Amino acid sequence: MARPKNQANAAEETEGAGTEAGSSTSTSTTVVTKPTAATKKSSKSRKQKQPVLETLRTIVPNIFQECQKSAANHRKNAIMLRKIQEQCAEAARENGEEAFNKEFIRNLNVVLAIKKVDSTADRVVQFVSTFILCTCEKDRKPEEENKDEEDEDEEEESSISATFVEHLMRHLLKGITVKEKLVRVRCCKLIALSINSVGALENDLYVELQDSLMERTRDKESQVRVQALFALSKMQGNGDEDDEEEDEDSEEGGTIIKEFLNLLQHDPAAEVRRSAIFNIAQSKATLPYILERARDTDTYNRRAVFTKPMSEIRDFRMLSIGDRERLLRYGLTDRDDGVKKACTKMLATKWIHQADDNLLEFLERLDVMGSSVAEDVLNAFFDYRGDIIDALVFNDIFWVNLTVESSFLVRVFTEFCRRKDDDAQFDKVVPEVVRHAFYIQKYSNIMQQAEEEDRPEAEFIVTQLLMIARLLDYADEIGRRKMFGLLREMLLLNDLPDKHLECIVETMRKISLNEKDFTRIIIEIISDLRESTEADLEDPTNQFDAEDDDSPDDQTMDLSDPDASRKRKLSVADKPRRNSSAAVVDEADQARKELDIMLNKVRCLTITKFMLERTSEHLQESSYMFGLLNQLVIPALGMQEEVMQDLGLQCLGLICSLEKNLAQDNMDLFLTCVFAENATTHLHVLSLKIVFDLILTFGLGPMSSQITEERIKADLKTTLESEAPEVQAVAVEGISKLMLTKILRDAEILRTLIVLYFDPTTAKNNHLRQCLSYFLQVYFHSSYDNQVMLSEMTVPILVQLIEMQQDAKSEMPTPVNMAQQLLEWCEPRRGLEADPDKGLVNKNIDYGLQANIAIELVKAMFSEAPYVRKYLPNILHKIPLDDDAGEIRLKKLTLLMGNLKTKRPIVEPMSKKNLMTVEKNILKMFDEAPESLGDDELAKLAELTEEISFVDKFVAPAEERREVVSLVKGRKPRAKNAAPKAKINDDKLKRMMDEVDAILESSSSEKEDTQGGDSASDVYDDDDNDDDF
Repeated sequence: MARPKNQANAAEETEGAGTEAGSSTSTSTTVVTKPTAATKKSSKSRKQKQPVLETLRTIVPNIFQECQKSAANHRKNAIMLRKIQEQCAEAARENGEEAFNKEFIRNLNVVLAIKKVDSTADRVVQFVSTFILCTCEKDRKPEEENKDEEDEDEEEESSISATFVEHLMRHLLKGITVKEKLVRVRCCKLIALSINSVGALENDLYVELQDSLMERTRDKESQVRVQALFALSKMQGNGDEDDEEEDEDSEEGGTIIKEFLNLLQHDPAAEVRRSAIFNIAQSKATLPYILERARDTDTYNRRAVFTKPMSEIRDFRMLSIGDRERLLRYGLTDRDDGVKKACTKMLATKWIHQADDNLLEFLERLDVMGSSVAEDVLNAFFDYRGDIIDALVFNDIFWVNLTVESSFLVRVFTEFCRRKDDDAQFDKVVPEVVRHAFYIQKYSNIMQQAEEEDRPEAEFIVTQLLMIARLLDYADEIGRRKMFGLLREMLLLNDLPDKHLECIVETMRKISLNEKDFTRIIIEIISDLRESTEADLEDPTNQFDAEDDDSPDDQTMDLSDPDASRKRKLSVADKPRRNSSAAVVDEADQARKELDIMLNKVRCLTITKFMLERTSEHLQESSYMFGLLNQLVIPALGMQEEVMQDLGLQCLGLICSLEKNLAQDNMDLFLTCVFAENATTHLHVLSLKIVFDLILTFGLGPMSSQITEERIKADLKTTLESEAPEVQAVAVEGISKLMLTKILRDAEILRTLIVLYFDPTTAKNNHLRQCLSYFLQVYFHSSYDNQVMLSEMTVPILVQLIEMQQDAKSEMPTPVNMAQQLLEWCEPRRGLEADPDKGLVNKNIDYGLQANIAIELVKAMFSEAPYVRKYLPNILHKIPLDDDAGEIRLKKLTLLMGNLKTKRPIVEPMSKKNLMTVEKNILKMFDEAPESLGDDELAKLAELTEEISFVDKFVAPAEERREVVSLVKGRKPRAKNAAPKAKINDDKLKRMMDEVDAILESSSSEKEDTQGGDSASDVYDDDDNDDDF
């Protein structure tokens, strides 16, 4: 390959030398003035160029034909086509170029007009973009050549590609507005692929191209919008760059940027939003909108945020700390594994490089002290970059000079090693217990001596060390004693944060010999804390007594001062004011002491709470616990401070979870706190959680020994109607757990939960909606009995939802959609007990269960209001009725629908049509009159008496009867061709009802003997039935 290039370069040098030697001033005669060898070559090529225009219609189609086969020959064919273009230009100048352009466009139009998606057409479009790149590159002269010698030739050759590109672009602009969508797609795609290769365009062409592409971003076809966005992305830095810089402060971009942001936020097509994510320019104005797509509904779009724009960001510090937190939390907690992997890869391969592959510097940019996602970031980093684990070094110098970032890093790494059961790596990282206790003591002393602004960092470091202490092995007795003594001393400190208290209590639980020893130790520490406070109260000091006493020194006068007598008089006169000031100081000191006492009680209650959370010892086995309950917990409930009531209620709930009798005695108290008017929402939520915990621990029956079970259910149902969203969400979560564990089974509460799921007032309560979306599906599909209970109340629920939907049509789903969701929940085939693979097959499952709902729906059409009735036939049309429904239930439906047509007919056209469709589908199952029932089915005939009695007793409202009469009188005669079809349906229905009558009459004597009452034939009147049908 090197040789032909050298020969070509030598030929170009010879050709250039001949040009310099020539004396002609015309560029058209330069070929004549070349040396003899070049002249012979040019005369030979001139003979080949003579017929090029004549063979143009043959050569160009052949090249287009070749490029359709494979993309591998595109470059070769593009070079060949470029030579043909040059020959046409040399042969006839402008006419030759025009002839080439027309032929090129003619062949391109054939491909653009293909009316179906074809890979060959896509290859041709790709070839055209390759040819544009090739012809533009050919016209660019190498920079090392002499520009003075090439100005004339460059002008001549550049015009070839410029003229061709302008002609092609203007032709494509016509194609992006045609009716056929595939033509618009291919034209936009060709512009998008070629616009990078094109040099400078004329101003009018550039503006026209931009305006046309902006218009295509609003095309009805998503593929056109995608290609238009791709093309506009190449113009973001040209036409609107200045506008974007000017409006950056006011958060307004250029025209193209605004269109990108609009489509990025509001376009319904996921592929269009994805194209905007990939192609929008990154700036401070656009990054927040890109960040929003991390919560896109489409999985690929969420993943695209991490694979393209966020991975290619110049410096992730362009994002604010809050934006970094949200982005990483969205990525690492996404429900799709692909999004998680993309986020992890971005962290471990892109963002870490921006921090010079330094984990500590990387953590500094995440602000680990206030970060909620930094731990997940490090864990994901350790999982993805296993090579970095061996490179981490934690020596003595590291432990002596801990910082916020380094302490956080070593704590997360030790927990990672424990989770992976990598004991060898863990032993390399952490020091022995005695040395670790020394480090805790050192940094705890630094924390106590730190200034106000430096204390949070010192507390954070101590917290990390205490969290590491929970993971240590305390087999060494010396280390265990050293750590135990240190932790005991730390618990006696006054200003210890709650996080420290929790870590210390948990570590002492691990150090203790057993659970009883742990409880005894913590209660002794709490007693010491309380005694120290009481000792301070018993030894009060009055620092103002000396000022109030009239000592001799105070009465001594300075004789040398002539004004001493006057000053003494003023001092005596000022004595009442001094006494009042001392009284104020006494009150302030007393308030400070009371505050210290309350803070001490808060610390004791906090330690008690952490202890109770980590013990399961029965209350009767620990005598210390009764004293703690009576002297600390119970008094806290009677205090006015909210924090005391909160901690006291938590401690009482934890103690009750250890003792059933105590829980039974205090159940009334907790329920009262749930509805206390003067209590805060937080206290309501806390009390409700305790109630659910106790019921889950001991059961609903034992908890209703002091109060009735009906009261507990009534109170739980009342919490579902609470105005506080937090209380409502906790109530839904707790009741869902009780129902899933079969502790609670109540139809009214279940109905309330279903209504809450569709209620528009709970639309913004994400906690409640997520709990219900999981619970309702699992609850009904896990048990056939639950589906039976739902089927019995489906129609009342639907009626209630339809009434609610009349006031909030735009905020609720349509009645048909809500009904379909209810029908899906009570579909027996979707249940676990109907799945043979699960091994839980229930042979008593009635697969025609939804036919019962259909019967109740038809009954509701007799009695419900007109605005409700119009939806019921549409819902009935969605219920699948097949052979599983059984003959008895199908006969019930035909009986009810037949009487509905005469006693209270449906007036709405669509509802009436759906009702007739259901009736026809049922009658199709009976080609002839139904066969007589056997002895085993005669017992089921009693079920028909209920429907017959329901129909006979029903009387339509007077207004609707008048409307029906007026409709019948004003009805036009039925067409002749429709009469036979109606007659056939009436005959089928009449035969079915006659069969029912015959069966009822034949079994009347048996019914009288067995039931001793009225038979079905007495209830059902033949004459009335004939009149009805």
